Amino acid sequence: MKRILIGAGLCLASTPALAQEHEAMEGFRAEALVGYDRIDLSIDEEADADGNTDDIYYGGAIGYDIVTNGFLLGVEGEIGTSGHDAEEPYFDVIDGQEVNGTISLSDGLNWYVGGRIGTVAFDRTLFYAKAGYASTTLDLDLEGTVDGEPGSADIDINFGGIRLGAGVEQSFGRAYGKLEYRYTSYSDGHVDYDGTSVDIGDELDGIDLERHQIVAGVGFRF
Repeated sequence: MKRILIGAGLCLASTPALAQEHEAMEGFRAEALVGYDRIDLSIDEEADADGNTDDIYYGGAIGYDIVTNGFLLGVEGEIGTSGHDAEEPYFDVIDGQEVNGTISLSDGLNWYVGGRIGTVAFDRTLFYAKAGYASTTLDLDLEGTVDGEPGSADIDINFGGIRLGAGVEQSFGRAYGKLEYRYTSYSDGHVDYDGTSVDIGDELDGIDLERHQIVAGVGFRF
């Protein structure tokens, strides 16, 4: 009987401590992110083309979490960009006109909105999975001449798709650190040029555009 009473007392005594730990993992949060970013592109078998590029991703995120019965539920939003870019010389004859210049392509604004669910284990350690919608913009710049006359064009190519991920987060009071992997598959898109937007979703049927990221983050809860 004494052992049962002692055990019950220890459980009751630990309840406030657990509540305080969970409270430290709840509320609004803001974080900075940096990590590895890989873009994979493959085109259908007829074109038989594929490639990939690796660079650094950086950005920031905000979110809100609650903890109930040992599980964390949260929503979050993120913006960022990366160092992906490329530049190539270009020459062609289009409708009898000589086009000569350079084409540059760079990663523009990336944004994401979604949710996450996780379980709290050990000492303020969270293991979680996440899912949501992600969008990326590629900035295409054309600079050169057309029959000797200078010309330029700025085109935004926007892709959107589903993002899935998983990670681990460790709280240190109101501060925290995290490490996560996320996979994004882009399945829709549109091109913006000179005030006009053109949907290119059908053209993406034979194209697989994917993104793999491993990012670390540090943040603070308010």
